[in-house]
Amino acid sequence: MSPRSWLTRVLTVAGAAGAAVLLLAGTAAAGPTLSLNPGHRNTTAAEFGDHSCDQIPTNLSLVGQEGWVFVLPHNDATFVKLTLQFKTTDGTIVTVTIPDASDPYPDGITTTNGTSKAWVVLPAGWILLDGSAELSGPTEAQFFNLTHTCIGPSGSPSPSPSVSSSESKSPSSSPSPSTSESTGGGGGGGGGTPSPSPSATTSDPVPVPTGGLPLTGTAIGGIVLTGAAAVGTGGALLAMRRRRADGTPAEEETETPEDEETGTPETTEPAATEPAAKDENAEEEKGVDPAGA
Repeated sequence: MSPRSWLTRVLTVAGAAGAAVLLLAGTAAAGPTLSLNPGHRNTTAAEFGDHSCDQIPTNLSLVGQEGWVFVLPHNDATFVKLTLQFKTTDGTIVTVTIPDASDPYPDGITTTNGTSKAWVVLPAGWILLDGSAELSGPTEAQFFNLTHTCIGPSGSPSPSPSVSSSESKSPSSSPSPSTSESTGGGGGGGGGTPSPSPSATTSDPVPVPTGGLPLTGTAIGGIVLTGAAAVGTGGALLAMRRRRADGTPAEEETETPEDEETGTPETTEPAATEPAAKDENAEEEKGVDPAGA
């Protein structure tokens, strides 16, 4: 055997051995692979029994979306990569990888208290068909599990803009009747007259006296005068009754006889006054003759 052929054989054997070592190292670095629990296949997020939004970041919008959370039992290894198959609402089969920053589906792998979990947010209504997981090392688990799903609100974003648009239309429609009324009043003469009439004629201003209290009710002056008259009349009647009670005779009216022939009232001459008789009697008592005097 020539030295050249011997060297060629040595190099060939060394290359084969190196390739084998690299293959074994790559296989060991990849770690074991687990399948999805068969009881968790062919299910939707809504049909799954446990619903929770734990492990789903709170900054993500879940409107029309659903979250899926997977767990590796026994806490003896961690997830490296998950490959999942879903059926969309239109029947398309989609393969989702966790983690994968290139696809439109938010996802991630977390470890909490030694338990490895993986999550992904997908459109609502998808069906989980199957999946596999690459692990960081050997594990006693036979399957990895779907632990819970997060159901987001559906259909809420679509009505919100319609409500806002309806609200924006309502104020624009409110001024339109006011403009139509103003144009109607200006175009037709009858339309313009009723608008000032309620402000000017419907309510007349009530005069308020200045410098004093407002005049309300019946006039007090008339009441005072009437009361004073009543008091005066009552006083006069009371005085007359007292005079009659004291015995003051009332003046008797004397009728003057009339002459039957002439119809003129007869005049009677007054009788001789008593003072003259009294003077004669006084002179007799003194012994003086009234004739001689």
